[in-house]
Amino acid sequence: MRYTITIRSVFVLTAVMAALAGAAAQEKPFTLEQVMSAPFPSELTAAPAGGKVAWVLDARGARNIWVAEPGADGAYRARPLTAYKEDDGQEIAQLAWTPDAKAVVFTRGGDFELGRENPNPRSYPTGVEQKVWVVSLSGGEPRALGDGHSPAVSPGGDRVAFVQKGQVWLAKLDGSEKATQLIHAKGDAGSLRWSPDGARLAFVSRRGDHSFIGVYTFAGNVLLYLDASVDRDIDPVWSPDGKRIAFLRIPASHEAFAFGPRRAGQPWAIRIADATTGAGREVWRAEEGRGSVLRAIVAENQLFWAAGDRLVFPWERDGWTHLYSVSVQGGRAELLTPGEFEVETVSLAPGGGEMLYSSNQDDINRRHIWKVPALGGRPVAISSGLGIEWSPVMAKDGKAIIVLHSDAQHPARAAVLNGAG
Repeated sequence: MRYTITIRSVFVLTAVMAALAGAAAQEKPFTLEQVMSAPFPSELTAAPAGGKVAWVLDARGARNIWVAEPGADGAYRARPLTAYKEDDGQEIAQLAWTPDAKAVVFTRGGDFELGRENPNPRSYPTGVEQKVWVVSLSGGEPRALGDGHSPAVSPGGDRVAFVQKGQVWLAKLDGSEKATQLIHAKGDAGSLRWSPDGARLAFVSRRGDHSFIGVYTFAGNVLLYLDASVDRDIDPVWSPDGKRIAFLRIPASHEAFAFGPRRAGQPWAIRIADATTGAGREVWRAEEGRGSVLRAIVAENQLFWAAGDRLVFPWERDGWTHLYSVSVQGGRAELLTPGEFEVETVSLAPGGGEMLYSSNQDDINRRHIWKVPALGGRPVAISSGLGIEWSPVMAKDGKAIIVLHSDAQHPARAAVLNGAG
């Protein structure tokens, strides 16, 4: 098709462009400062009591912890728990509630992604540090517990284990004693997990191209490595009775640390070990081909010990990241979230009977919240609409589901889902 350009068409085009330019000049510019100052929440976590939740809010570059709890009328009210005011690049992450839900332990500063040199974008001459802190919900300034990261509060609420320079340290929550190194061992420790009774502490000991699951027993000062191999053992989770630990075993390979996606490889597996003897057994192994390489979800752990002695985990067997469950006795893995969509952020509901997750099921352009029984059953949509919801957690009392939510008119914020979703 051929077009002929005339003097009239040039005049009209010029007039239109001039009008658009005039309109644009009358509008206020959308500045880089506006782009960078938009608030964004993260680290949403539910308290073990009282129906409370906490999260991190980055507003105009200043990161702070916020909390919300239901009032007498059941309505949630939010308030800031810390009062950092500077846009100094010091991140806050790794929130951990005390068992009585009266305080929050957290890490401030440092590189949470790669664990390298502590970022100091404001070029403070004195430098910056990565520390573990505790702050009370009743008020007062945060109190430092020690240098390090990855805090884990004991079930008794009196001690906090954390990692400093690759080693496990222990501090009294009340600050009555100086933090001390708990374990002296090779490798870099991480993924600290207390046993339900607080008598033991499990952790991952990374040794370069392989890793072990270690268990430290306080009585007797004993360190044991579970079912050790030359592979990468990760993501330990305790059984409710505190006698066993389930974990993932990723086969050792040169490709495991290569950048970019891998669809197939030597299959990964789920194993269970006795926390006292260290003896282990395989519960389930991924099939060859698609899904043989672990495709992670966004969660604190890739493995959940749910009610009915079911282990819930992600698997990309059909080309989509879905949740599956398998009995701790072994057997066939049951698909919990069938369909052509991706499961992304996941949490286990109190009591262990249900999984909460975000996915783009029935809405390819957005994320909404769903739930499904850990024993298997039909997934149920919890939210819908034109917004986006992710990072669902259920309050300990089971009366509310809290999510992170955004839409076309509002930036991301924490929100409580009502009965209509």
